[in-house]
Amino acid sequence: MAKNKNILIFASIAIVAVSIIVRIIMYIKCRSLWGDEAALAESIVSRNWVELLTLPLINSQSAPILYVIAVKAISSTFVYSEGSLRIFSFFAFIGLLICEVISLKKIFNFSNCKICFVVAMSALLPSYIWYSNELKPYMSDAFFVLLIILLYFYYTQGKINLPILTFLYILILGFSSPAVFFIGGTLSFEFVSAILNKNKKQMLCITISGIVILAIFALYYHWWLQPASEAMKIIWDEDARARNIIRRIGSILSAKERRSALVWFFVPFALLGISSLCKSKNKIACSLALSLSFAFLASSIGKWPMTGRLWLFLPAIIFIFTPIGTDIVLNKAKNKKIMSAIMFSFLVALTLYLFVICLEYTQHRMYVPTTEINPLISYVQENIKDDEKLYVYPEAIGQFRYKNGYNATKIGNAIDNNIIYGKDYNEWGSDILGNELQSILENRKTYLLFSNHTKKIPLLFRDDPYEIENGLTVLRKYGTLTEIMNVYDTPLYYFERNEVP
Repeated sequence: MAKNKNILIFASIAIVAVSIIVRIIMYIKCRSLWGDEAALAESIVSRNWVELLTLPLINSQSAPILYVIAVKAISSTFVYSEGSLRIFSFFAFIGLLICEVISLKKIFNFSNCKICFVVAMSALLPSYIWYSNELKPYMSDAFFVLLIILLYFYYTQGKINLPILTFLYILILGFSSPAVFFIGGTLSFEFVSAILNKNKKQMLCITISGIVILAIFALYYHWWLQPASEAMKIIWDEDARARNIIRRIGSILSAKERRSALVWFFVPFALLGISSLCKSKNKIACSLALSLSFAFLASSIGKWPMTGRLWLFLPAIIFIFTPIGTDIVLNKAKNKKIMSAIMFSFLVALTLYLFVICLEYTQHRMYVPTTEINPLISYVQENIKDDEKLYVYPEAIGQFRYKNGYNATKIGNAIDNNIIYGKDYNEWGSDILGNELQSILENRKTYLLFSNHTKKIPLLFRDDPYEIENGLTVLRKYGTLTEIMNVYDTPLYYFERNEVP
């Protein structure tokens, strides 16, 4: 039995190691920033430190202030690149695993086998693989939520006093927006506990701590978060109208990669585990249940959308409480050996399945179809001639300007400005020659650079994704259109207009 446990532990360590190697390979391959990443990168790269703290961020982007500062600090220390801009998310993933191990050992006193299960599932979860390699704060949200839980535990054990906890909570708020729900949950539970225990001193201290945090958060929200929230509310409302409540709830565990929805299998066990601990008055479980209630309440009133990337902290929480629920089920089972064998077989099969998917992230799965634009830009930079121009599709402008330089007025070694920035992507869906296509026809030879344009990648929850085929058909009437490159459905065309008689 001990030998089998050791094999399981070593296998889990190997799985986590491979998952980290896969992430490193993703960084080495350095895929192109996709549209939303490029939109956020412009503020970080093009602005100085003073300008960075001035709202609004460029392209109506939003991100926690300390996250933006941290990313700029890391990137500017080295060289601005896709890897340096994304590396904070990788550090957050490592921090998440460390928090899981410490929490499971210190808070719940789990065995090494149970810890291995939680850590291995987190390491292989497709959404965690993806967001640990993206210029967005979602992976760090998961890390900071677990850090809040761990800090609260140390506070309940007398290892951290309330002033230090308050300071750390305020610091975390600057890194993570959903942290406010969990900070509110822990402090609210502490306040209620103080009332039930008739501890007036504790009530006063918690009240002061809560007021300080609430006041700072209110100022921070008014200064930094509210402008971005108002800009995003249009998209969030459109998402809510497009999907019913069942689809919205289902989406909170399927961020980016639909295979992440398998976490739903563990939800009943996690709920059983949390409810069992709450009945036994476990402070961590009770405060966590209250925190999640705050998050769902915010979602119900439209302040925190039910979107998987914004709930990326949830899978880690589910994994942590799943072993407790499975123990309860096994203890109540009539035939524990058969039930244990079934569960073990399922977990082995699931792990192998996720492991295969994990390896695929070193190849095709790491790329976003229609957005792998860097090789196309490099080709144009090396080959464009003085009598040629480059047309940049509107949805590709952010990615292009990041790669070509925000202050650049030309691409390649051309003498004059040779870039045509598109203005209206809708015109490409028409079979009529309009201003957008006319700007291309004004030139004899033009490269056409596209991104985020096909039905494979719906943007902003639209039902009518951007399409370019009609526009290409119109251009073919006026000249020769050649596809020069196509990298993961991201095409580069070369258009040569017919001679006008």
